[in-house]
Amino acid sequence: MRNRGQLLVAVLVAVGVVAGAVYLDREVGARPLERGAAPGVPSGAWFCPHGGGSQDWDVQLQLANPGPEPVPVRVRTIASTKPAPPEDHVVEPGTTLVIPVPGEGRERATTVEYFGGFVAAGWLSHAGEDASGVAAEPCLPDTGERWLLPDGTALEENDDYVVVMNPHATDAVISLTLLTDGRGEPVQTEEWTNVTLKPFHSRAFKLNDKALGETTVATVVDVSVGRVAAATLGISRTGGIRSSVGLPAGVTTQILPSAADAGRTALAVMSVGDQRVSLSGTILEPETTQPLTALADAAPAGGTSRTVPITTATPTTLVVQAAGPDVAFARRTFGVASDQGSTAGATEPAAAWIVLPSVVGQPSHPAIALANPGAELAVITLTALPADGAAVPEPVTVEVPPLSTVTAPKAFVAAASMSSVLATATSGTFVPASASYALGREGFATFAVAVGVRIPAA
Repeated sequence: MRNRGQLLVAVLVAVGVVAGAVYLDREVGARPLERGAAPGVPSGAWFCPHGGGSQDWDVQLQLANPGPEPVPVRVRTIASTKPAPPEDHVVEPGTTLVIPVPGEGRERATTVEYFGGFVAAGWLSHAGEDASGVAAEPCLPDTGERWLLPDGTALEENDDYVVVMNPHATDAVISLTLLTDGRGEPVQTEEWTNVTLKPFHSRAFKLNDKALGETTVATVVDVSVGRVAAATLGISRTGGIRSSVGLPAGVTTQILPSAADAGRTALAVMSVGDQRVSLSGTILEPETTQPLTALADAAPAGGTSRTVPITTATPTTLVVQAAGPDVAFARRTFGVASDQGSTAGATEPAAAWIVLPSVVGQPSHPAIALANPGAELAVITLTALPADGAAVPEPVTVEVPPLSTVTAPKAFVAAASMSSVLATATSGTFVPASASYALGREGFATFAVAVGVRIPAA
């Protein structure tokens, strides 16, 4: 235990003093940062295909710095037109910086580069006049050549999109394939094949245009040139939005925590290969563990997708596995009103995370779920990383038994509702998630779920 704690301290100190650098792009007018920059490769980047909508669609980036030194960041928002010049900010040590970014247009996306230290990043979207609800999700730590996006539908009362961003200085060429639960064969169209995305551009693809009426529409994004990042944006015309980032190919296990929901879960499953792949799962509750029997006969045929309804308690975590690498899951949870939350979860537990807030305003009912899928007791310390003007509660320690899910103390979470939380384990490993209601007369009008951001081990 002592060695792990010492290692974590060393990691946090190290990321605060590593020398960083600035990537200059003349096309968008980038300029050197005034603090902490040196020639070389940027320390890291986050890719946030958050989407958007009408002019009053509000998108906030949440940047959390768990280290002991200020970290300069560069924020660049992109869309279907030439991007505006990037903005420079500094995230002070032990704090959360909230940055409003443009949300007009379904295709909106943002890149965050950080220099000389580690910063976690995620987005919080509050829909405008064309929808209601809140969507929260962590940004992606890398771009890729293939993305699996299980969480989609094309029912008439929904408008679902796949948002694809090209944050690089060269063209990307992509093709989209839709996997449905009713058509039997993958849907491929000429219009969505070999589509060129210009440098620093993004695009939104409306699933209803190609698979209207399908209950489940999963998407495969294949990249033949370049690298991209992708996420889904779901909009219910009866109210509510949700977001879920894509998964890289090759994932076989996903850990999907949630809390505070109304006890209803829809588990979206997609199978990319030619053959049916067997599935299994476990439900982790506060005091019990049970098999996820609904998956036994729910494996979709190759090249199709399916939505499996599940009744759950709260908090719960679904640990789902596939017998092959060509399957991906997304958990869609339902709030007490019409808003939904969605997450692709985590692929493995870890000992250190940042939990970004999912509360968009007050009144609110925030919660943090802590899932321990391992065989060792997880002893977790929660420390607030306050946003500007936010309260700073005292750190708390929570014990999570093996194979269980518990919620963090309500008083601590309420006091830190607008701030990020640094969650570190002195023993065991875990997966955290933020799940919160907000707004309305009693604070239950919107609901959002977002898994935590893992702090890298080096």
